[in-house]
Amino acid sequence: MKTTYELTRDDLAAFIEFHQRTSPALRRQKIGCLVVAFFALMILPAGILLTTDKPVLETAIDIWPLLLGPILFGIFATPYIRWRTRQMSNRLLSEGQNKEFYGKCELEAGDEALTETRPSGSTIRNWTSVERIVTTPSHLFVYTSGIEAYVVPRRAFSTESEFDAFLGVITERSGMEVQGFG
Repeated sequence: MKTTYELTRDDLAAFIEFHQRTSPALRRQKIGCLVVAFFALMILPAGILLTTDKPVLETAIDIWPLLLGPILFGIFATPYIRWRTRQMSNRLLSEGQNKEFYGKCELEAGDEALTETRPSGSTIRNWTSVERIVTTPSHLFVYTSGIEAYVVPRRAFSTESEFDAFLGVITERSGMEVQGFG
């Protein structure tokens, strides 16, 4: 069974964004950075509140702008990181000439392997190399390593039943369960 589609920069950007949002290693790094930054922003106001001779509430009212910084950071940091990641992914995908990287793509789920064919050549991966299968509302990602996947937009299929049939072949031959997101 095979499907043919146009692979776009937006498709690859969607994969990068999904992977960065769901990767356990990247999630731990992001949480660690956010916690460290939040506590760094709290050092000065906490020091003032703990060392003042005035009542704590009165001091807190006096230094409210210092207390507002960590609160605003907590609210806006994650959306900013997502926006910045999307922006950086698009820049990285725009570097170089990328001749024949985007455009017509064919993914065949054969008896022995997955074969992706683009104008630049073909890539063949045995079914045993499939590590993870993920569906989102807009894409199918067939991971063949921790950071690499075949990216198949759902628009490659004219109906949901065609998509389900293709997904069924991939799950049957790879022996992997589907993880749905979104």
